[in-house]
Amino acid sequence: MNNLIHALNNKKFRYGAFSTLTAIVVLAVLIIVNLIFSSLNLSYDVSKNKAYSISKYSIDIIKKVQDPIHIYIFTKPGGENPDFKDIILDYTKYNSNIQVAVKDPNLYPQLVEKFKSDPSQAVSSNSVVVENGKTNKFKLIDAGQMITIGFDQQTYKEYVQSIDVEPQITNAIEHVTSEKAHIIYSIAGNGELSLPEKLINTIKLANYEMKDINLLTEEVPKEANLIFATTPAKDWTPNMVNKVNTYLQNGGRAVFALNFTTSAFPNLMSVVGAYGVSVDNKVIIEPNTNLSLPNQPTVLLPNLEASEITRNLADKQYKVLLPVATGIKQNDIKRNSLKVTPLLTSSAKSYAKNSSAQSVEKASGDMSGPFNLAVMITDFTNTKSYLETKLVVIGTDTLISPESNSVSGGTNYNFLVNSINWTQGKESGSYIPPKAPNAAAQLQLSGAQAVIITLVTVIVIPLIILVTGIVVWAKRRNS
Repeated sequence: MNNLIHALNNKKFRYGAFSTLTAIVVLAVLIIVNLIFSSLNLSYDVSKNKAYSISKYSIDIIKKVQDPIHIYIFTKPGGENPDFKDIILDYTKYNSNIQVAVKDPNLYPQLVEKFKSDPSQAVSSNSVVVENGKTNKFKLIDAGQMITIGFDQQTYKEYVQSIDVEPQITNAIEHVTSEKAHIIYSIAGNGELSLPEKLINTIKLANYEMKDINLLTEEVPKEANLIFATTPAKDWTPNMVNKVNTYLQNGGRAVFALNFTTSAFPNLMSVVGAYGVSVDNKVIIEPNTNLSLPNQPTVLLPNLEASEITRNLADKQYKVLLPVATGIKQNDIKRNSLKVTPLLTSSAKSYAKNSSAQSVEKASGDMSGPFNLAVMITDFTNTKSYLETKLVVIGTDTLISPESNSVSGGTNYNFLVNSINWTQGKESGSYIPPKAPNAAAQLQLSGAQAVIITLVTVIVIPLIILVTGIVVWAKRRNS
């Protein structure tokens, strides 16, 4: 017994017991802290372009949702595409009304049938449904719609070009919670340049419905929120002009993407001419190498003038690509109610040449720049009710091609969606660009982030350990 008491009173034993107890307490604290932070599911995206986070625009949409939103991922548990699931789960962090559930289609066949528009329709694995639990309004998103597949011309293999989950899900949430559908009518039937499927899909992702209209046989519907016109093969008929004028004079909205050949169509020109502008019959040459593609002075990268439409593009230093563009001239006489604002302009070094010119070199008689290449127009009719007309007129229709959009890095379609949003009174910047696939995305840190991580790991943590050790050593020595 005396030996046991002596051992317990031994200084080394007390130090050992204290060290053991300290280690147990520290371990317990670490376990508790780890459990707390695990339950909070905290994360921070340090990638340069926030490739792993939903955008501020999506967050703003989510926070306003008051109805219960159910997001179903149709696949076997554990079979979720991680590129899909991680982004979709992000939506639940910002609003408790949004719930995500994985449903095995083999175990829930009735739920799958509920969301089919056609009984013969097949629902592929990892397809997603966004449903408003209050109104039962829903949208089915096929798994194939949430990725864009590219084709490598050198290897002849397909590859995942982008992950489109966020624009699809946010668009679906807006769709099932909105009371009014915004419908855009693309003018067709007179040899117009058709809107490419990729542009149509991009506009749909901004929560618009797209329909074609043949003005030779149809009236502009009262439900039309906007008409989209490209250069036709022949001039509009007087009847077509009357239909469009009536629509615009009653507070209509339109986007005109017209090339230099349109100047030969007086009927069509009379429509835009009524709003203070006309399309030139010449091609703009841009010798400023900062505002055109290398060795291609007819493929312009114009200045972005300050406006609601271009602000978010200019902030990110994006460039719109305008191949074979013409100038938008302002008429000398226009109504006081009209306001014409430049959107895209060429440099003072630019000049305009006839499209038939054999050389792009400036010659005597060539008009000097700068030129307006795209403008935004507002007009109002103050009758019994205030009617505001909004137009965007662009001096080329080739900016709508997928090739031009690809070279611009998606900026062309972003510009077009911003233009549409402006006409509808929606915030520009609501276009959500797709994300690069995770496998191809590299983690990139800013200089500030790198410095902070270095300070914490190399200096702060070792310093805390050193100070703790000195304190423990001092206490032991004085005890």
